[in-house]
Amino acid sequence: MFIMSALTSQIPMTLGGSRFPGGVGAMLIEILPFLRGVAIDIRGALGDDHPGLVPTVMAAYALSSILTGVAFLLLGLLKIGSLVAYFPQTVLTGAVGAIGLSLFVLGLGLPLSPSATPLALSNVASTLFYKGHLGILAASFFPALILAVTLRSRYVELWTRGFSRSPYYVPVCMFTVLCVFWIVVRSLKIRHEHLITAGWLFAVHPATSSSALVASWNYWALFNFKLVEWWAFKSAIQNLVLSVVIGVLNLPIYVPTIAFTLDMSYDMDHELLGQGVGNIFAGLVGTIPNIIQYSYSVYVTRAKGGRFELAITIALSIALFFTAGLLLPYVPTILASVFVLFIGIELFLEAMWEASKTLTWMEYGVVVSTLVACTFLGFAQGFGVGIGAATFVYFMYGVIDSPARVTRWNEWNELQQTKNQDEDHVSAPLEGRLLLPRNHTPAAITLNVPQTSAVLSTDVKTVADPDLLQKLNARVLVLSGYIFFASVPSLERALLSSSDSVAFFILDLERAHRIETAAARGLLRCVRDLQLKNSVLVVCGVRQLSGLQADFARAEVPLVFDPASAGTEKGVPAFVTREACLVWCQKESDRRMALADKVEGVDTETMNGAFETFCQLFDFELDAVLNAEGLGMLPAVGPTTTQMTGFIEAGGHITTYLPGQNIQCVGIAFVVEGELHRISAAPTADTGVIRPSVQRLFTVLPRETLRALRNRFPALARGEAPRVRVFKPGNVLDSRSNMDRVVAKTGSSVVDIRGGKLIAWAQATLDGQTQTD
Repeated sequence: MFIMSALTSQIPMTLGGSRFPGGVGAMLIEILPFLRGVAIDIRGALGDDHPGLVPTVMAAYALSSILTGVAFLLLGLLKIGSLVAYFPQTVLTGAVGAIGLSLFVLGLGLPLSPSATPLALSNVASTLFYKGHLGILAASFFPALILAVTLRSRYVELWTRGFSRSPYYVPVCMFTVLCVFWIVVRSLKIRHEHLITAGWLFAVHPATSSSALVASWNYWALFNFKLVEWWAFKSAIQNLVLSVVIGVLNLPIYVPTIAFTLDMSYDMDHELLGQGVGNIFAGLVGTIPNIIQYSYSVYVTRAKGGRFELAITIALSIALFFTAGLLLPYVPTILASVFVLFIGIELFLEAMWEASKTLTWMEYGVVVSTLVACTFLGFAQGFGVGIGAATFVYFMYGVIDSPARVTRWNEWNELQQTKNQDEDHVSAPLEGRLLLPRNHTPAAITLNVPQTSAVLSTDVKTVADPDLLQKLNARVLVLSGYIFFASVPSLERALLSSSDSVAFFILDLERAHRIETAAARGLLRCVRDLQLKNSVLVVCGVRQLSGLQADFARAEVPLVFDPASAGTEKGVPAFVTREACLVWCQKESDRRMALADKVEGVDTETMNGAFETFCQLFDFELDAVLNAEGLGMLPAVGPTTTQMTGFIEAGGHITTYLPGQNIQCVGIAFVVEGELHRISAAPTADTGVIRPSVQRLFTVLPRETLRALRNRFPALARGEAPRVRVFKPGNVLDSRSNMDRVVAKTGSSVVDIRGGKLIAWAQATLDGQTQTD
């Protein structure tokens, strides 16, 4: 019935019932206690010896699937799914960690022998660590731990030539565990019965005849509608309703979490309809409810699995449905345990460790509280606790950000000037709503430049133009107050749902004072999707060293306050004033028009020369490096235009810089020509408004402590000066985590390896130079 439930879920999903190509469905595990309650209630009503007991229970299970499917269909048809977008991302992250923790506990209990006491908090020590179980525990836990560590280790990636990043790495490791187990068993000549008794193999009733084989999968023989006592359903109505409610509550948790983890867009109404069809299908074939699975869907998608691969999985599952009784006796329990433990460790680390890199300590507290509540109270109750904690955090941030602050004269003067311009040019109050095409009439905006704006130039006409936004093909959106997760759905709709091609989306944050980490990270998805449409997101109203800018930095949103020199490829253009933003948009629009008139390939000869020098300086052979990934698509005849094109497609970037320009690299950079100076950033004074992430808080704590000591005892700071390191052709620098400024002292050419198939080779070259230095 479990396998059939997975099939009835997977078939509709693979045929288009889910927008996730790698979505995997299976039985809804969370309702097992309620299904058990249904059986107990019906047994209490009919008695143990009633001939209709089993048929009535089977009919009740099928009815629960049909009711769950009908509930999903109604919610999808009523378009209720859009409300799910307002769930806090911090709560979803905590739910992911709880799923990982529950899977970890499940993995620990899988190898326990049938006669062992079920695993619980009260008997962990006596059940897991008694002498007879230590071997199984070690054989399950350590392979899973090693697998999780090797997936994250850069040294293992180099040693395996990138194979640890391959979609086949996890399956190969699991197959290795299976082979090692049976090699050891055969070499020690351990009897099959002893392995079952000790818990190394699953206990399966042997199929000694064809009738027994049929009985192992033919659960339909348990149905007999003539014996069903329909009146007994009245005694189980409470557990039936709870099973439906739990299913309805779990789907809004899983779907946004899958989309958040995989960084994909989703349509909740579509998923509701697909899951409704799958559950009604399950009820019609007499099995139990099902739902899309978070962990399986994430790992199938990361292993490059899609609808074709899942169609093959459906065929294999059908074969397994008939042969499970024959295959399961040869599957070691540690194989299942290793896989479940590995997924649990990965999900837990993804929720707890990755979240600590971007969330503040209060937001991180929401994650932890949701995880703990989901673990000890249940997912539905834990979700409610998480939402309550998130509401408390937003209330606290409102209190923290509300006190009056002392402002410098020039900053106050600029703010007042912007406010006056807003009152002159906006005919309706903007607080609390987005400016959409249907309700926004662009007013006359002057480009008179304040004297304090250093980013503006005098070569742009500064006359009032009421049609400026139409000429720029720009759309303005205004957000105010504290921006949190509830602002994301409307913002995404305004940015991404438009069928018109918009060149510039101007996000005005002049009235916003802070932004939540999850909301800021939501802008990254919008920026990525807008790039596919050749649109640019521009931010105005953000001041450097402000709390709002610190929130963006913590969320890893790269705001570029000097886009004229850095370019839009390096991040999101940001401006203090609206006028500076419009001037840049006008210049960028003119630049695009000029580029469109140019002949493509003007700098091909220069780039070819830089690529050839790069290959000579660093002994780079494109064919050899790509062969390490199994490609080998280019002949190793020497650097050619074709090879340079393949190099760029594989993740390489060739850039030339003029003297004085800042080097904008985001990966491992190879100096090909010229001279670069890396200048260590001088410590900056604490602005008092930055909310560091949890991980950064512990990282900067020693440095901030040392800075406080130096301020208290000035003698400790003597001799401290910015360090300058010179890079010449043949040198390599790592700019992925380095915050120092790198400047081109002469005309320079730099090759930047940002990822893809070349990162392993680049890292090995960097490590070699580091050891030499």
